Parts: sequence; C-alpha cells; structure tokens
Amino acid sequence: MKQTLAQQRAANALKAARIDGMGHGKDGGNALSGFPVLIKTDGALAAFAFAIERKPNKELKQRGANLIVGAVAKHLQSLKIVDAQNADDLVEELAHGDASLLRRATAESLAFLNYLKRFVA
Repeated sequence: MKQTLAQQRAANALKAARIDGMGHGKDGGNALSGFPVLIKTDGALAAFAFAIERKPNKELKQRGANLIVGAVAKHLQSLKIVDAQNADDLVEELAHGDASLLRRATAESLAFLNYLKRFVA
C-alpha cells in the first residue's frame, strides 16, 4: 500500500507520541513545543546536539529532547533519508553528511514535528 508523505509523517508521529515521557521537559515542562523553534533559530545540528548532551556521569541532560530527536531519527530512517535509528547516530550522520542531506533532514524534521506536537499535546 502506497502512502502519502503526510500519512507517513502522521503514522510515525502517532507511534512516537505513545513513547513514555515523549515531550516532557525539565521540571515538568514541555520540551516539544519549543523544539521546532530551536531548530529554526539554531539549526538542526545544534538542536539535535542539545538533545544528546550528557552530564559528567553520562546521564542525559535533556531526556525529553533526546526522545524527540530519537523519534525524528526513526522517522527520517523510515523515509530512507538517513540510516540513523537514534539521536546520537543522527547527529553523527548529519555532522559528516553533505549540506543537501542536512537541508533535507531539517525540512522533514520540522514537518514531522508539526504532527508530533499535536499528537502529544
């Protein structure tokens, strides 16, 4: 069965919305609502790097942001844009990829997040 890109985004976002803790920010905040703005202002690589940042004890600083970027990675992988299946691998792949890969991944990430924000809200 052939699906439209919108259907694929919606299906992947529905699946990601069911992940425990998706969109939860620090101290009960909402990590998801501002994430697209972070991508638009700082760029996808910087936003994704923020999501994989760790404390000295190797614990994630922003678990909610990491879940978001992990969902983005799985979405991009399902569309065969990247091979990455988690946040760390996505940052690695985009950092070493060419500019067109980064542009395509950024645009598709923002489109996907539009669905995810609505399904988690």
